[in-house]
Amino acid sequence: MRILLVSHYVLPHYGGIEVVVENLAKGFVARGHEVKVLSSRIAGPAREERHGFEVIRIPAWNALERYAVPYPLFSPRMILEARPLVAWADVVHAHGFLYQPTLVALWLARKVGRPRVLTEHAGFVHYNRWLWNAVQSVAIHTLGRLSVALADVVVVVGTRAPLLIQQLAPSDKPVHLILNGVDMNVFHPVSPEVKREIRQSLGWDERPKVLFVGRLVPRKGIDLLLEALDSRYDVVLCGRGDMPLPERPGLLVYRSPDDEQLRHIYQAADLFVLPSHSEGAFPLTAQEAMACGLPVIAFFDPVYLAYVSQEVVLFVEPSAEAVRRAVLYLVTDEAERQRRSLQSAQWARTHFSWDRCLEKHLALYRSLVGG
Repeated sequence: MRILLVSHYVLPHYGGIEVVVENLAKGFVARGHEVKVLSSRIAGPAREERHGFEVIRIPAWNALERYAVPYPLFSPRMILEARPLVAWADVVHAHGFLYQPTLVALWLARKVGRPRVLTEHAGFVHYNRWLWNAVQSVAIHTLGRLSVALADVVVVVGTRAPLLIQQLAPSDKPVHLILNGVDMNVFHPVSPEVKREIRQSLGWDERPKVLFVGRLVPRKGIDLLLEALDSRYDVVLCGRGDMPLPERPGLLVYRSPDDEQLRHIYQAADLFVLPSHSEGAFPLTAQEAMACGLPVIAFFDPVYLAYVSQEVVLFVEPSAEAVRRAVLYLVTDEAERQRRSLQSAQWARTHFSWDRCLEKHLALYRSLVGG
C-alpha cells in the first residue's frame, strides 16, 4: 500500500504530533508499505530519507510560533508539491484539522478519488490570550468543518476531540478512537547501574530530578513548575520553545534535545510532572516517561482515563503547592516511588503498544481502499 502522511510539522521539529507521524511512518515501512510524508520546511532539508520513508518539506513562515501558536503559513508551492504525492498514494492521511497542508491534501485527494483519513489530536486548545482563543474558535468552525467534510473517516486520539467533531460533522461521519502508543524498544527502564552512568554523563548529581518534557510555552504550565521549585529537588525542563526561563538554582533546561539525549533524560530522571491542562489526550511525553519507569504526577483531566487509571497516575489539584507536596512525597518515600515506577512500566508495556496502534490504522486503510 502507498501511504501519504501529511502534517504541519515533522521531526526534527519536536512535538507530540511529530513523534506520532514519525512512528506511524516507520511502522508502516517495517510492515512492507511505501510511505511519503508531506510537511513544512521549518527544520530539516527540503527532501530527506528517514528510516525507509521520504519526507518532502515545503517552505513555510513560522512567525506565529513565537506566540506559542504552532501554525506555519505555507508557500503556494505546497499545491504543486502535493498534487503528484496525492496522485501517487493509495490513501492520504492528514493530521490536524486546522492546518493548511491538511486542507490542501484532502481537497486534492477528493478531486482524484483517493481515500482520505483525518486525525484530530487536540480539539480546542485553551490559550492565555483571548484573541488566540477567539481566532481558533472561528477557524474550527470554518477550516475545521471543511477538513472534516473532506475526510472519509475521522480518527481521534482522546475523548475530548470527538465531542467537537460531532458538532462539525454529519451524524453518519465515521469517527474512530485510536490511542497513540510508545516504541518500547526505545523507551524502557534501565538498571540502577546504567541509570547512574547516564546521570554522570549528563553531569547530574544525586539530588532527585523532576522532569517535564513538552513545548516550553506558558500554556503547558511551565510557570507553575517554576513556582513549585524546592531546595530538596531539581526541576528538569526539556523541549522546544522560546519562553524565557530564569537562571535559578535547581532548574535545568534542555532546549531541543536530540532523540538519544531525550531518551537518556527520561531514563535518568526520578519522576515526571504533567502540569498542563486542556490536552486532547494523555500526552505522548507522559506515556514515554511511564515506559521508562517514571512515576507520573498530573492534574486530573477526565480525558486521561481513556489511557491510564487513577491508581497508576498520581493526580493532584492544579496548584504549585499541590505539585510540591506530591513531589516531596515521592522523592522522600523511596519504597512508594519504586512501587509506582514498576507500576508505570508495567502499565506502559500492557497498554501503550505501537503495534496495536499501527494495526488499527492499517485495518482502517484497508477498509477504505477495498482490501
